[in-house]
Amino acid sequence: MYNHTLIVLLIVGCVSCINKQPEQTNGQEFQTQQDEMVSIDTSLSEGISPSILKECLPTTFRGAEKLPSSSGSVIIEGVKVSKTTGEYIFPGGTITITLADYAGAVGTVLYRYDLPKNPETGMEIQAITLPNGYGYSRYSPNESTLHMYCLINKRVAAEIIANGTDTWFSDQTLISSLIPSDCIVKKITSTKQ
Repeated sequence: MYNHTLIVLLIVGCVSCINKQPEQTNGQEFQTQQDEMVSIDTSLSEGISPSILKECLPTTFRGAEKLPSSSGSVIIEGVKVSKTTGEYIFPGGTITITLADYAGAVGTVLYRYDLPKNPETGMEIQAITLPNGYGYSRYSPNESTLHMYCLINKRVAAEIIANGTDTWFSDQTLISSLIPSDCIVKKITSTKQ
């Protein structure tokens, strides 16, 4: 009788474990440093084309025209990642914007867009919240350099390097206005892949 009860409990335990397994999806979940679970569609085999991504770069900023963009693609973990970069030159410095659509490979770089827990000495760190995105900026007063690292719609990275001596180069609000999150979301949702 004891053996029979033990066998029944063992069978019930195994069946309940099997039924609790989650359904397989085309996504993968990642946990950010802010303990937020981010669900990523890993089935996307390529980002939007670099030429479409380039359309989101601002053509001018504070009177400076964008220099000709560089664009291209690279394969990361079997996913075609597209990238474009725009540069703006001012009398007092430069701004470089890089947009990269990681598509299904965004899990490989997700950690880069979390607020650093242990920032470098002398760095000023600020969280950034964007429409459809998040990230942070780090400013080095010694180097007069502002770096921004943002992730939009859980797949497109937007990174800015603002290097200059004028005070507006360190203005996070002003510089973050260069991140074309609305354009990016529109392009990735309207482009068939």
